[in-house]
Amino acid sequence: MANPAYPMARQCPMAPPAQYAELREQGPVKVDMPDGGWAWLLTSYADVRQAMNDPRFSSDDDKMNRKRTELPPGHDLNSFWRKDEPEHGRLRHMMMTEFTAKRIKEWRPRIEALVEQLLDRLETLPRPLDLYSEFCLALPTQVIAQLLGVPPQDYRLFAQQSRDCLSLDDPSKSWAAFNDMNDYLNKLIEEKEHDPKDDLISRLLHERVLTGELDRKDLLPMVRFILVSGFETTTSQITLSSLTLMTNPDVRLKLAAEPERITAFVEESLRFWSVSQDNILRVVDQDMEFSGTRMSVGDLAVLAIPSANHDGNAFPDPERFDLDRGENRHVAFGFGTHLCAGASLARREVEIAIPALFDRYPNLRLAGDFDDLNFRQESLVYGVEKLLVTW
Repeated sequence: MANPAYPMARQCPMAPPAQYAELREQGPVKVDMPDGGWAWLLTSYADVRQAMNDPRFSSDDDKMNRKRTELPPGHDLNSFWRKDEPEHGRLRHMMMTEFTAKRIKEWRPRIEALVEQLLDRLETLPRPLDLYSEFCLALPTQVIAQLLGVPPQDYRLFAQQSRDCLSLDDPSKSWAAFNDMNDYLNKLIEEKEHDPKDDLISRLLHERVLTGELDRKDLLPMVRFILVSGFETTTSQITLSSLTLMTNPDVRLKLAAEPERITAFVEESLRFWSVSQDNILRVVDQDMEFSGTRMSVGDLAVLAIPSANHDGNAFPDPERFDLDRGENRHVAFGFGTHLCAGASLARREVEIAIPALFDRYPNLRLAGDFDDLNFRQESLVYGVEKLLVTW
């Protein structure tokens, strides 16, 4: 019997691939990868959550079969995200100083000001307008650009490069964007070495690299990871959270009546949409039995976040957007040592953006039919290409 093919398409744009429900009952299963190799696919909440924090599943690119991960010869991602302990923890700690509760609190007024500026601008645009590009994309782009110290005139450039990097449509285009981004960031790092500012790149460079604590070769992938992961996922989350309220009047009314429940709304939206859909890879680091399955050193494993977050054993009635779900221990940001470093910043952006948007435009609605929306399947980050709205 042939293995199922991976990745799997969503039959319903509001839910993960339907095949996951059946696969969760089977435990880890072999799936055929696009390059002709195979991998173990983990689909249950229990398996995915355990594997995320199990040292027997390695994140180290050097232990992975390059052909399976489609890494072109001569390319090395070299990101702390793709390393194991203790090196991962050492590098992550350096970056986490930029995402402490104190830092995020300091950023709140700046995020609120950016939101108000963008909402003011929406009033000047003809309708219908594309909420995705004019608001949902613009906010995280400007936040992460200001955090890194990217000049305003380059905001759109790096946003497009990041999106192209995450696309699964054309590997050659993705790698071209990857190389262009490296060239751009190397130039930016060089500029900040000679003319430092109050931004993350300058601080990492002058407080970590030039003091010898951080190897210069680790700075570029660290900055690149922050850039790519720090805005594309947040963009999709703001977009789809907005879509949720425009298509769920009951949730919209409840949130309007109880605005203090915005945190619960954001957590349920993170679980429900699970925008990081195909990008969690691990390699088996020792022969073992995991969830009743024998796995061998070198086996590739895919951790399906959307499937885990829609596992009925962990989340009753998982296909329903439930503002009353209570404790919501989703794995949208990962779990354990590899928990997303920018999770707090992303949460604050959504928590600020969504209430402000619907307070300013209480009659905000889709300008066309839901069925006309073009959902982005061929990408590591799920989302829509455009969101036309009016009020």
